[in-house]
Amino acid sequence: MKKILYLLTIIALTSCSTSSLETKDEAKNEVIVDQVAEESAVKKVMKTYKETLESLDVTKSYALFTENSEVLEQGKIEGTYRDYIANHIGPELGHFESFTFSDYEISVIVDMPYAFTTESYIYNIVLKEEARKVERKATATSVLKKIDGNWKIIKTHSSSRAMN
Repeated sequence: MKKILYLLTIIALTSCSTSSLETKDEAKNEVIVDQVAEESAVKKVMKTYKETLESLDVTKSYALFTENSEVLEQGKIEGTYRDYIANHIGPELGHFESFTFSDYEISVIVDMPYAFTTESYIYNIVLKEEARKVERKATATSVLKKIDGNWKIIKTHSSSRAMN
């Protein structure tokens, strides 16, 4: 009986010390993330994207997206960001006198290496030819991934509706 108790004690102690070692190894591999800094960096990417649209010149915006990104707008899959620029928003921007955002709000959740954003805003477009103004209330959600130290948009979806 003493041998069985002794053996059980050895097994229990071995299990505890192995578990303790695993916990120490996990703690060594844990990376400390500065949530505030990461959220700020994500907000900066989204702000830069918004500013490039407002400038009506999207040439600097390609670096904000991954090559295989996906853009969805108003329930339609537009393809990659390059597809979206070439076939949708790029040609439209040529008809705009101005494109501005107001009442802009953003929330960010960072779960490394990903970040998730929700934006709400009103956008105003003034068309060149007709001097007609288009005003819509919109929302957008985006997924970003930190790649080689930089946040990149991998997926974005926006939708809007007429102002009431």
